[in-house]
Amino acid sequence: MLMSLGQFIFQTDTLSFHEIQRQRTWTYAENAVASGRAKKQFTGVGTDTITLPGLIYQEYGFGNRFAIDELAAMASTGQGFVLMDGSGYLYGVYVIDNIDETKSILLDNGVPRKVDYTLKLSRTDDERIEEQTAPDVKQVTA
Repeated sequence: MLMSLGQFIFQTDTLSFHEIQRQRTWTYAENAVASGRAKKQFTGVGTDTITLPGLIYQEYGFGNRFAIDELAAMASTGQGFVLMDGSGYLYGVYVIDNIDETKSILLDNGVPRKVDYTLKLSRTDDERIEEQTAPDVKQVTA
């Protein structure tokens, strides 16, 4: 298993991706200062997005083009899903924002031999799950 999103399992015969792109942001308010650089005040955690680009060659056993429809049905529920990789690392709860797919090398009946896809996820707060990615680091005073 490469990763799971809720009950959907990413693996070679369903969907596999060739990289994980993650972008996390934090937000700050700026206050102008006379004769100096603006001061920044931390206001909170910003967005956390994950992009999973992949490729399906179903006839060679890499992926299943109908798995994209399963993810689209999950997205249509509007729910968040727990995202976890194969090692047990918990990313958090994510919603499916976008699925891009490009079908190419079409057979005479319109079935694609190759499907490029990109799945875009964004983190959502969910009180049912506590973040378990790393323990709190507390400074020890001697």
